[in-house]
Amino acid sequence: MERCVTKEVIKKVILDINPLVRKYFKNVVQFQTGINPEEANKLDLKESIHFLEHIWGGCLDWGNQRIDYIEKSVRQLNEFLKSFTSEKEIHDPQIFLKKLKNYYGEKNDNSLRDEDPIRQITKLLTKFHSVRIKSAALIMRFLCLDSNFFDVHKSKLIPPLDRVNYRMCEQLLDKKLGKISASFNETAHKKFQDIGEEILGENMILIDNLWFIGHFYHDGRKHTHSLCGVRKGAMIVDFPFLKDIIEKMPRQCPFLKYGCKRAL
Repeated sequence: MERCVTKEVIKKVILDINPLVRKYFKNVVQFQTGINPEEANKLDLKESIHFLEHIWGGCLDWGNQRIDYIEKSVRQLNEFLKSFTSEKEIHDPQIFLKKLKNYYGEKNDNSLRDEDPIRQITKLLTKFHSVRIKSAALIMRFLCLDSNFFDVHKSKLIPPLDRVNYRMCEQLLDKKLGKISASFNETAHKKFQDIGEEILGENMILIDNLWFIGHFYHDGRKHTHSLCGVRKGAMIVDFPFLKDIIEKMPRQCPFLKYGCKRAL
């Protein structure tokens, strides 16, 4: 497949559209939790647990998990969260990680010792029922980037890989990240992370902005050469999350002027 755009163009488009993407996902957080994401670090313990449980359930729901699996996972999360005694504890990544390790009896496990606490937390979340690496990465992105539940630098976050991001990498960069799947493994996520780091450096988490472009402009097109205009169906489905940005969204795919040719 012929490459459509350069990495420099991808970086420019991703950074240019980032304010719209961040507002979109902050709207998602507020819709799901009923809480202003910019106030997440000021919640008391009970409110913090409510916030986390709703983010958790939402991420599993977007991953098309069965409702009974989601309920079991949230119950397990709630059991874990009983170990917290204050809002100060639950918003501290180091304490959160320590309690996770205690919960799973891995206090003395050295396998993750050299990794950043946020990445350790992300990987340990996959031990919960129905949470795979994509859902864990998405949960942490919502907690650290699209809210201030945890106050950490975004360079520590793992970009969540799903089928939309997979197709965008294939269409824009001719990159296959493994066999396309409903749930990509850690190896595929590492490849996606490497692409993000190569293009965006410490802002690599923003490679996930390709999802926004793929979701609103690429998915659902029947023909390769159909214009990548904004999809009305997606706009209707996502209308509650588009508050304050719907009029600012480009009418066509931001890559179109650079020669974007969407694959079948």
